[in-house]
This record gives sequence, C-alpha cells and structure tokens, in this order.
Amino acid sequence: MINFFSKSLLSLCSQSFTNSASTRLLVAAGMVLLLQGMVLLPAQAANPARSGQQVLMIEMTPALCSLQPSRARMRQCLEGYSLTVSGLDLGYGERCGRGSEPRLTPLQLKVVNRIMPDTTVRTQAWQRYGACSPLSSSSYFRLIVNHAGQVKLPNELNTGNSYTVSKSRFVGQMARLNNGMTPAGIDLICQKDSRRRQSILTDVHVCYEGGQYANCSNVVDNCGKNFIISGGK
Repeated sequence: MINFFSKSLLSLCSQSFTNSASTRLLVAAGMVLLLQGMVLLPAQAANPARSGQQVLMIEMTPALCSLQPSRARMRQCLEGYSLTVSGLDLGYGERCGRGSEPRLTPLQLKVVNRIMPDTTVRTQAWQRYGACSPLSSSSYFRLIVNHAGQVKLPNELNTGNSYTVSKSRFVGQMARLNNGMTPAGIDLICQKDSRRRQSILTDVHVCYEGGQYANCSNVVDNCGKNFIISGGK
C-alpha cells in the first residue's frame, strides 16, 4: 500500500494542492523528504538523547473549529483543513521558551505551513515543547514533519463527512497501516457535544520511543467505545 504522503507528493507534480486531510497533512512531509535529499534543510541531529517519550499531536480540525468558536478565524478553519498538527512533545518538560520565536527559513516555513498553518500554533508548540530540548527550532519542526510523513491514516479521516466509528476498529486500522504501531501506541482524545450523545474525536496522539512507534505512557483515551469523526458536513 502506498503511503498517503507518497501519493500526494506524486500528484503535486501535476496538480495544485487541495484541502483534503491526506493532501494537506501528508504532502508536506513528502516535500521535506525530497528537500532533505537535496540538502536544503539544516542537517542537525534529529534524535538527540532525551528524557521521555515523544508524542506527535494530530488535530481533527473540523471538530475543533466547530467545538471551539475562538478558532473560527484560524487559517485551518477558514480554508477547510481536515487535519493539522499541533505539536510534538519530546519529553523534556514544558514551557521552557516563553517569549521565544521559532526561526525557520522561508523554504522550511513553506513546508511546515502545510501541516501547521497557524503562526500561533507553531509558536506555542516551540515554546511549550521544542525550546525545552537541545534541538534548534529548525530541527524541531523538521522532526515534526518527518514523523507526520511516516504516519498512514485511515481513509475515514479523508472523506469530508461526519459519522460514527468504533474505537477498536479505528485504532486497529491505524495499527495495521503502520508497521510497528500497536493500538496501545495511539491515544484518542474526544470532547462532548451537547447536541449529540456521543463524543467527537478532536485529537490523535501517536507515541514514539527511540524513533520507533511505542505504547503511550500517559493517556487520556476518553472517547469511549464509539465516537464521531466530524468532517465538517
């Protein structure tokens, strides 16, 4: 099975970007892989010694745009993104970089924008997680895009429709799509919708140890047996 990132990257050569989950979140990572091969990104170490587990945080954008009105003017809400990345916890602690701004070259910023389009989200991710690590902001965001580029996502996240799915089916599908990932390596976060009986999926956290998928150490897992995937329709 071809990774969504690879397919999106191939299509990039012949057509413009769309707002689908796979294209938005996944094309960027494929671009980074090519750019790294051309030595256009700084070649600093991507996996330094660290004190804890890495957690990639993927947001279900339509759900959060609907549930949190304060997000209504964010770019990902206005432009109809299906998925975005909110950050990567490297396990070094939190909130070490108050007041600091991530420094990215124009080329890196163009790539990162595809999965983290909001300036405030990028800055908060750097200040909360990246600045606590030995990584430069350039290497921190490169690591985020590399992780995102390796994750294969269920088709359910790319339809634009809203429907109910079972937790066991969803995590089982992710585990099957990603070699080395287990259901325990995925943490699902949901929010209650007062208009519906079931919870709505807002975040998917993917956990890593030593650059490999690993069981999550600290989990929320509050979605229950079934939850709603909101596609904005």
